[in-house]
Amino acid sequence: MGGFPIFVGFALSILIWAPFEVLRDIKYVVSAISIMFVIGFRDDLINLRAYQKLIGQIAAAMIIIAVCDIRFTSLYNLFGITEVPIAVSYLLSLFTVIVITNAYNLIDGIDGLSGSVGIISTLFFGIYFYLNEQIGFALIALSLCGALLAFLNYNWAPSKIFMGDTGSLFIGFFLSILTIRFIDFNHTNAGSEFAFGGSIGTAVAVLILPLADTFRVFVKRVLRGKSPMHPDRTHVHHILLRLGCNHAQATGILVTVNIIFVLLALVLKDFSDAVVIPSILVTVIALGTILDLIFKSAIEKRKEELRERNRASREEAKVISIRNSG
Repeated sequence: MGGFPIFVGFALSILIWAPFEVLRDIKYVVSAISIMFVIGFRDDLINLRAYQKLIGQIAAAMIIIAVCDIRFTSLYNLFGITEVPIAVSYLLSLFTVIVITNAYNLIDGIDGLSGSVGIISTLFFGIYFYLNEQIGFALIALSLCGALLAFLNYNWAPSKIFMGDTGSLFIGFFLSILTIRFIDFNHTNAGSEFAFGGSIGTAVAVLILPLADTFRVFVKRVLRGKSPMHPDRTHVHHILLRLGCNHAQATGILVTVNIIFVLLALVLKDFSDAVVIPSILVTVIALGTILDLIFKSAIEKRKEELRERNRASREEAKVISIRNSG
């Protein structure tokens, strides 16, 4: 339940530093985040069923979408589509919240990884909102960043504290709020000094690790005839561990990859999603293919080593048998 001190540090920072008018603007956002925290806390104490957690996520998401009006108001020229009906806006926003929340939850598999990804994401969004004078969102994003920095001191391998669902659910939920707000605000703020040309592509680049890993794992499970929700050890961090990396090395590699994608988004800052999204996808596919080839090669090498050992064992057994019979 390492998420408990994360939430306490996050909440105290807001209460201490946020002016009253900012607190008034973000009170419903903090309320929805608190609901997700309670759900995760309850799940760590006594396991909740999947549908119970999903109902809680939908309830918290609807506060953000319907009450706070933080939602996708269009498709931001993606596929040439701009305005969408209100029902599509609500459903698309709800889907995004559920996907990001659970994708972040799924990468909490090794020491330091989820905390590091959270720091990168909240730092990026916090600085962006601050530069664009969105002080409320900047403050809550950077408050969580600070809480995660303190947590990472105890979660880096060998870890003493684990985040658990208490942390991963409310942090993933909060990142989904920041993502939707970033995409919508950045589009309406187009042309300003700190705006990005590709709102959707930039957000995907920041959260590339949980999104790409979850999509990859789900596709592989479906192709194998399994349920996409069936647990296994095919996540990227599991593959790196099986290749011989320890927790710190695997986390370091994946965090470096995440930072590279953020830098790629910064390099492509002035380009539209028509350029940014394909660039991100091509890079993801290339890196994923390389990792799969390395993993398959390592498996074949280990199989060959095992065959050699079995062959040597049989030869030795034959020699011993001949000596005994002689």
